[in-house]
Amino acid sequence: MMLLVDIGNSRVKWATHDRGQLGAQRAAPHAGWTVEDWRRTLFDVRGIERVVASSVAGGPSAAALDEAARRETGFAATFIRTSREAAGVLNAYPDPQLLGVDRWLAVIAAYRIARGACCVADVGTAATLDGVAGDGRHLGGFIVPGPDLMMRSLWGGTADLASHTATSGAPGQALFADNTRDAIERGCRLAVASLIDRGVAEMTRQLGARPLLFLTGGAAPAITPLIETPHEPVPDLVLRGLGIAAEGVGGP
Repeated sequence: MMLLVDIGNSRVKWATHDRGQLGAQRAAPHAGWTVEDWRRTLFDVRGIERVVASSVAGGPSAAALDEAARRETGFAATFIRTSREAAGVLNAYPDPQLLGVDRWLAVIAAYRIARGACCVADVGTAATLDGVAGDGRHLGGFIVPGPDLMMRSLWGGTADLASHTATSGAPGQALFADNTRDAIERGCRLAVASLIDRGVAEMTRQLGARPLLFLTGGAAPAITPLIETPHEPVPDLVLRGLGIAAEGVGGP
């Protein structure tokens, strides 16, 4: 049995993968975790023989997971890197390594599900949008701050807005807000939702048909009601891609 681990900027997601079946995704903030925290939290099931991981969070978290894997399984964790081509998808970046591995894994999984043109919106600390043509050509994409990061930048960079936010009234249901706090929250969420709709519209124009839109990421539920394009939520999309990538590397 494999343990699949996706280390994001602020949260880690993980699931078991046994005989081709992906277990339920779990997630938690990982800031400040020690090796023992990684062991205690992720290795709470028996039978894990191999750890396959991806990381955009940098060295300390990856190193701590690797040490936890060594202690639990006797083997180092296998870290998947972005490649030129995988699972029928051709990377659009001239230097493939410059494409974040989480984006790469998400488009691999989306293309496997769609078996044709697709678009992936991953909304977390950052919000990313990537397109894939029907023949597997990755079209590139966009990166913007996620809605929560947008909000924090406004509150941190504008003292007047911060003071109004602290005294604003209770949230309402209308799209247009009648207080500063809701104006910031809805505006940031709508900005991300609108980028997604615009990206799908551009893909449709280029390809002559609307791609399937997949929505993933921890902050995705907050913007789902604002997206006009029909879409399918797939919370474990990156882990699905990690499982596909793991098929192509040797164990343990």
